[in-house]
Amino acid sequence: MKKPARSLACGIVTVSLLGIGLSVGIAGPAGATPAKAPSWADVQAAKADQAETQQTVDELASRLSSLQDGADQAGIVVQQAGQTYALAASEQQEAQSTLDDLGAQSKRAKASADESAGQVAALVVELSRSGGGDLSTSMLVDASDAKDLLYQVGTMTHLSERSASVLAQAQADQKTVDSLAAQKRQATKALAKAAATTKTSLEAANDTAAKANGALADAQSQQNEVLEQLAFLKGSTVAAESAYYTEQHAQQAEAQLAAAASGATTTTPSGSGTATTPNTGTTAPNTGTTTPNTGTSTPSKPATTPVAPAKPSTPATTPVAPAKPSTPAAPAPAPAPPPAPAPSSPSKAAGAIAYARAQLGKPYLMGGAGPSTWDCSGLVMMAYSSQGIATGGHNVVWQYNYFKSIGRLVPMSQRQPGDILFYSSNGTASGGYHDSIYTGGGRMVEAARPGVGVVERAVWLPNQLLPYVARPSGSL
Repeated sequence: MKKPARSLACGIVTVSLLGIGLSVGIAGPAGATPAKAPSWADVQAAKADQAETQQTVDELASRLSSLQDGADQAGIVVQQAGQTYALAASEQQEAQSTLDDLGAQSKRAKASADESAGQVAALVVELSRSGGGDLSTSMLVDASDAKDLLYQVGTMTHLSERSASVLAQAQADQKTVDSLAAQKRQATKALAKAAATTKTSLEAANDTAAKANGALADAQSQQNEVLEQLAFLKGSTVAAESAYYTEQHAQQAEAQLAAAASGATTTTPSGSGTATTPNTGTTAPNTGTTTPNTGTSTPSKPATTPVAPAKPSTPATTPVAPAKPSTPAAPAPAPAPPPAPAPSSPSKAAGAIAYARAQLGKPYLMGGAGPSTWDCSGLVMMAYSSQGIATGGHNVVWQYNYFKSIGRLVPMSQRQPGDILFYSSNGTASGGYHDSIYTGGGRMVEAARPGVGVVERAVWLPNQLLPYVARPSGSL
């Protein structure tokens, strides 16, 4: 089925220099940006005074980090609205698929019922000619339709065993037709409701993105200015400072992932996809300093330490020996082994990464699944589809639950390039709102959000990640 129409008339302006884009102003943390940012006069004065140069570089790096953290926090709201739309669109497609399936069943059932009714009509003609029973050809004239004929024949008495059997089959076939017709009516109503929900969700997502536009021009100007000031102070270029900052941010993200994963559970995730002690809060933005290029570097630290999921112990059970039977009994057949995931290899993970990287720079669109536009789960879905691997649907929650159902979730501590990272607003699968493909070294490829599109960047806000990653291919 063709997906419901979708558009995102947002016109978002973003900073692409860092490959991450800004979307500040919806839900940025209070106090994320320093009250007084270094002005150009301050920067020029620092340039002239070697003693002040490093301090100003540190201030600018801290401001750059705070701006980006604020952008990522604000972007969550847009992504959550996008996931709400994606889920509604998926449910609409499912409703349409159900209706299409019922339509096909109804067509087959109607053909079978028509054939059965024809056999009853032939029976009426045959018995009326032979004088058997109390059937007459007048029934064929009096009956307005097949159901009427079946009713009239059903009221007759003295039907032979063969006649009764033909009639019973025809009646059963007609009941199937009637039942499917009722189901189709319900499915049609469900589809209409799902379509209305999809439309509402898209409008809400568009509205959320539009509301983000107000602060974007100012945020872009601020980040551009910080990068220009850093480049001026250090005699480098904006591109060099951008690349250096991104690398520092990736190293910091990798360290945060390792720290968070050190206490993560290694048992099979529960039915809800929660960790034993999920992180349900949001930490304050990074306020530490990062010195680009030749300056010293101090990794930023979150103001609030993310709550790492507690590591549950696997309950040990002592097997109880069965009582020895008094007489030998035949051994019970061994239980069938659980179905194994489809054979795969790490090369498929590399192929999925390569596919996703080939989409860099393409725009974001709600419901986009290529080839020219993408949303987050659409990119994940098609990257692995290019390797012949299913992902469970076109939304974040379905994808997480699909990989859980086939036993392909592993703890964050075991992450590898090609694994899928899942962001959640409440620490559980139900709160999933964004996913991406981990590329190693604290980086990931994602279809970020409107105005940003497909980028490869440092993993942002690691505290928002679920403690399990999906591994569609390769060894577990």
